[in-house]
Amino acid sequence: MDLQLRYPKKSHRKAISLPEDSVDLAELMGIEFGDGGINNPWQLVITLNSEADREYSIYVSELLTKLFHIQVSIRKRPHGKVLVLVCSSSTLLDFLIVKGAVRGNKILQQIDIPTWINHSTTYQRAFVRGLVDTDGCLYIHRHRIKGKEYRHVGLCFTSFSLPLTKSVAKIFLANGIQPHVTDSGRRIYLYNQNLVIQYLKIFGSSNSRILNKFSEWRDG
Repeated sequence: MDLQLRYPKKSHRKAISLPEDSVDLAELMGIEFGDGGINNPWQLVITLNSEADREYSIYVSELLTKLFHIQVSIRKRPHGKVLVLVCSSSTLLDFLIVKGAVRGNKILQQIDIPTWINHSTTYQRAFVRGLVDTDGCLYIHRHRIKGKEYRHVGLCFTSFSLPLTKSVAKIFLANGIQPHVTDSGRRIYLYNQNLVIQYLKIFGSSNSRILNKFSEWRDG
């Protein structure tokens, strides 16, 4: 692809693969829009929970390597439950910016789904999968009626970028899933367990944290 490099004369640029548009790339963009960040000219950082997302961190690392043939460093911060995935490549960052990522604070810039992803239903689903796998969760709601306990599974996705949340809600609707948008447009809930089942059937998940929670509800 014709990539406009930010610092084209730098001699230390690593040779990496630059993939064509694909489901894998769309999912990676969703992950980056969720828990990723580009805060300097040479590093992509993806921040995950060191306990709940440990298996998922391996998946994300392998996805980056598959797409870009690049080395991924996985580090646990000494304090807190934080796992950091780091890719150091100015060329990678230039590529991601061309594909719709942004440098700096994503919320201040009110990011939205890149145009190329919206041209394909398959890409949209992969992008949303990456978003929900990072900035979303499944939860089990328990309540009692006349002494009998009932358990329902729900889904919550949170983003403080209002255009992004609005676009995700539209994609849900286009796939026959009725979202409940709340908190001034910052959160999307699927309260009905049938909608959660439909979401996983259509969009899927690459994160065992989400799949395990669903299994806990289904098998409980």
